[in-house]
Amino acid sequence: MLSDIIEKVVTEHPDMEVVGGLADRGSLVKAAAETGADVVILGLRDSELPAACEDLVVAQPRSKVLAVTLDGRRAFLYELRPHTSALGEISPQGLVDAIRAAVPGVT
Repeated sequence: MLSDIIEKVVTEHPDMEVVGGLADRGSLVKAAAETGADVVILGLRDSELPAACEDLVVAQPRSKVLAVTLDGRRAFLYELRPHTSALGEISPQGLVDAIRAAVPGVT
Protein backbone atom coordinates (compact mmCIF):
# COMPACT_ATOMS: atom_id res chain seq x y z
CA MET A 1 0.00 0.00 0.00
CA LEU A 2 2.83 2.42 0.86
CA SER A 3 4.48 1.69 -2.49
CA ASP A 4 1.26 2.59 -4.30
CA ILE A 5 1.08 5.92 -2.45
CA ILE A 6 4.72 6.73 -3.21
CA GLU A 7 4.29 5.79 -6.87
CA LYS A 8 1.23 8.05 -7.15
CA VAL A 9 3.06 10.97 -5.54
CA VAL A 10 6.08 10.56 -7.82
CA THR A 11 4.17 10.09 -11.07
CA GLU A 12 2.18 13.28 -10.47
CA HIS A 13 5.39 15.20 -11.26
CA PRO A 14 6.24 15.33 -14.97
CA ASP A 15 9.99 15.57 -14.29
CA MET A 16 9.98 12.26 -12.34
CA GLU A 17 9.43 8.71 -13.45
CA VAL A 18 9.03 5.37 -11.72
CA VAL A 19 11.29 3.02 -13.68
CA GLY A 20 10.61 -0.23 -11.89
CA GLY A 21 9.62 -2.14 -8.81
CA LEU A 22 11.01 -5.12 -6.94
CA ALA A 23 9.35 -7.80 -4.86
CA ASP A 24 12.54 -8.30 -2.81
CA ARG A 25 15.88 -6.56 -2.36
CA GLY A 26 17.99 -9.45 -3.61
CA SER A 27 18.53 -7.95 -7.06
CA LEU A 28 18.51 -4.30 -6.01
CA VAL A 29 21.98 -3.40 -7.33
CA LYS A 30 21.36 -5.11 -10.67
CA ALA A 31 17.91 -3.58 -11.13
CA ALA A 32 19.14 -0.08 -10.28
CA ALA A 33 21.97 -0.42 -12.79
CA GLU A 34 19.65 -1.71 -15.52
CA THR A 35 17.07 1.02 -15.03
CA GLY A 36 19.52 3.85 -14.42
CA ALA A 37 17.63 4.86 -11.28
CA ASP A 38 18.90 8.04 -9.65
CA VAL A 39 16.93 7.43 -6.47
CA VAL A 40 15.81 4.08 -5.08
CA ILE A 41 12.84 4.23 -2.72
CA LEU A 42 12.22 1.44 -0.26
CA GLY A 43 10.31 0.61 2.88
CA LEU A 44 12.34 0.54 6.05
CA ARG A 45 11.62 -1.30 9.30
CA ASP A 46 13.84 1.05 11.33
CA SER A 47 16.47 3.70 10.58
CA GLU A 48 19.20 1.17 9.75
CA LEU A 49 20.19 0.92 6.11
CA PRO A 50 19.85 -2.69 4.88
CA ALA A 51 23.00 -4.36 3.52
CA ALA A 52 21.57 -4.46 -0.02
CA CYS A 53 21.33 -0.68 0.03
CA GLU A 54 24.89 -0.32 1.27
CA ASP A 55 25.92 -2.49 -1.67
CA LEU A 56 23.95 -0.20 -3.99
CA VAL A 57 25.55 3.08 -2.91
CA VAL A 58 29.01 1.49 -3.08
CA ALA A 59 28.39 -0.07 -6.53
CA GLN A 60 26.72 3.08 -7.87
CA PRO A 61 28.02 6.02 -5.84
CA ARG A 62 25.75 8.52 -7.62
CA SER A 63 22.60 6.65 -6.63
CA LYS A 64 20.68 7.68 -3.56
CA VAL A 65 18.38 5.60 -1.38
CA LEU A 66 15.25 7.20 0.02
CA ALA A 67 14.07 4.92 2.80
CA VAL A 68 10.57 5.42 4.16
CA THR A 69 9.48 3.82 7.42
CA LEU A 70 6.66 1.33 6.97
CA ASP A 71 4.25 3.61 8.81
CA GLY A 72 5.05 6.33 6.25
CA ARG A 73 5.86 8.94 8.88
CA ARG A 74 9.63 9.24 8.56
CA ALA A 75 12.13 9.03 5.74
CA PHE A 76 15.89 8.92 5.47
CA LEU A 77 18.11 9.80 2.51
CA TYR A 78 21.27 7.73 2.17
CA GLU A 79 24.07 8.63 -0.20
CA LEU A 80 27.77 8.04 -0.65
CA ARG A 81 29.24 11.49 -0.79
CA PRO A 82 32.94 12.27 -1.14
CA HIS A 83 34.28 14.98 1.11
CA THR A 84 37.33 17.15 0.44
CA SER A 85 39.14 19.36 2.90
CA ALA A 86 41.70 21.84 1.59
CA LEU A 87 44.86 21.53 3.66
CA GLY A 88 46.73 24.46 2.12
CA GLU A 89 50.49 24.41 1.98
CA ILE A 90 51.69 21.23 3.62
CA SER A 91 54.76 20.59 5.75
CA PRO A 92 55.98 17.19 6.95
CA GLN A 93 54.31 17.86 10.32
CA GLY A 94 51.16 19.11 8.57
CA LEU A 95 51.04 15.85 6.60
CA VAL A 96 51.32 13.80 9.79
CA ASP A 97 48.66 15.95 11.48
CA ALA A 98 46.31 15.51 8.49
CA ILE A 99 46.72 11.73 8.63
CA ARG A 100 46.01 11.70 12.35
CA ALA A 101 42.94 13.86 11.88
CA ALA A 102 41.65 11.64 9.06
CA VAL A 103 42.08 8.34 10.88
CA PRO A 104 40.53 8.12 14.35
CA GLY A 105 42.71 6.31 16.84
CA VAL A 106 46.04 7.10 15.14
CA THR A 107 48.31 8.87 17.63
